Amino acid sequence: MKPITIATAIALLLSAHAMAATEITSHQAEQRQSIGFVTLDQDVVSPDDATSQISRIADQRGASAYHIIALHEPGSTDSFHVSAELYR
Repeated sequence: MKPITIATAIALLLSAHAMAATEITSHQAEQRQSIGFVTLDQDVVSPDDATSQISRIADQRGASAYHIIALHEPGSTDSFHVSAELYR
């Protein structure tokens, strides 16, 4: 095998593991297989933080995408509440 072919193969393997789960629309979700739900109600300080945490959990559970179903602003607590569905 040529050195360039080996280097390309290694780069492809490493880049596949670096891909993070992405947020998708409800229309895109209809075309995917659900693999579970995630609900967070502690230590979520902003919508961006919610997205980041859901993406990280999706990665850990082997999901390639997620769709945020609900995002509630804090009422009597300081933490946002977020629910999302995970997809392959």
